[in-house]
Amino acid sequence: MTFRPGPGGGERDPGQAARASVVLERCAELGLVSEEPGNLTRRPLTTAAREAERLVASWMRDAGGQVTIDPVGNVTGRWRPSGAAIVPVIVIGSHIDTVRNAGRFDGPLGVLLGIALMETLVTPSSSLFPSQPFGIDVVAFAGEEGARFSLPFLGSRMIVGDLPVELLARLDDEAVSFGQALRDVGIDPESVAGQRPAYAPDEVLLYLEPHIEQGPVLDAAGEAIGVVSAIAGQTRRRVTLTGRANHAGTTPMRLRADALAGAAEAVLAVERVARQTPGLVATVGELKVSPGSANVIPGEVTFSLDIRHAVGTTLQQAVRIIIDAIGSIAGSRGLGVDVDGVMDVAPVACDPRVIDAIHEASRRTFGSELREVVSGAGHDAMVMATIAPVGMFFVRSPGGISHHPDESVIEADVAVALGLLVQTVQVVAERVRSGDWHGMADAGGRE
Repeated sequence: MTFRPGPGGGERDPGQAARASVVLERCAELGLVSEEPGNLTRRPLTTAAREAERLVASWMRDAGGQVTIDPVGNVTGRWRPSGAAIVPVIVIGSHIDTVRNAGRFDGPLGVLLGIALMETLVTPSSSLFPSQPFGIDVVAFAGEEGARFSLPFLGSRMIVGDLPVELLARLDDEAVSFGQALRDVGIDPESVAGQRPAYAPDEVLLYLEPHIEQGPVLDAAGEAIGVVSAIAGQTRRRVTLTGRANHAGTTPMRLRADALAGAAEAVLAVERVARQTPGLVATVGELKVSPGSANVIPGEVTFSLDIRHAVGTTLQQAVRIIIDAIGSIAGSRGLGVDVDGVMDVAPVACDPRVIDAIHEASRRTFGSELREVVSGAGHDAMVMATIAPVGMFFVRSPGGISHHPDESVIEADVAVALGLLVQTVQVVAERVRSGDWHGMADAGGRE
């Protein structure tokens, strides 16, 4: 069965409805913090990012959390049960960076739901948190989108200790390296690259990420919430086709080595392979033409390649087919071809225990289980899966719109999501106390 809320979204608790309103007010306030006037752009290690970090940190402190901000900009609020010494930790998080010209909810909604959860659990009238058998951390990750340095999951990679020294040389669009950007904000790059994980082995009981769906499935089904079963793997490549620049008026068509014509054929080949492979999506989102003059045959074209699938073997096979097709096109046109690896992230299966806990919370709250969906977008949960069992649930995106200023959520859905988050924590607490929760050996994790 699936939960299909009525017009009111299904919320039961007036307190949760009030907190949902605060969550949306904070999303709006955070949405005003931008690098660029007139649209929302907030990349890591910028003045706007630092302002957003301070704002989120203030809300965490107001909720009673002990707050730290690490060198790359991860903001962590920590809450521990009364009188507890060393306890396992539930980490709840998402990111607060954005793509260019973004919406207000992709990332921040999950962070602010985490803060609202803690505001619910630690109120003077609540006995929910002091007796819990675990601590709770709410993490606002930096740099998930990869909008700077072509380096996604920057913050979560810092948390798990996976930022190797060579990444310090990565350049942004202004030719500023990751290492230099750290120096510009007063951070020693050596304090970032090669650092140990922020958590000890087996310290994290689970990682849970609430997020907007960024797609149309839940909205089309009229459902407020869905539980994520898996996150699609991603491969990114940078392809350069090299031909021969020459005069556009004097060079016969049969004697041309037009890099842009080859790139156009390659883009259509990418689309064709994706259409022929169930579940595969492939995108060319960037294209740079050189020399870029109206009366000159393009001599070089560089384009991005983004390929995703929930099954690792299918993803790998599709990447090979696409790269081979591009090579054949280049060969037939007399073009040189160079393919650089940018990113390879394996698909991640969400942990069965976390999925079941979310379903149980839904049964208690709504009387039915949630629809299971696969995430085509990447999330920090993919990186956190290397150190902990992970789970996610989605809040519907009206119209399926994301990475766009028109991105939105329904306030009643946010109240439902907060209620589900509170109840999921309670379910996990019961299972930990009863011994019905086991270690990493049972985690879903990467394929």
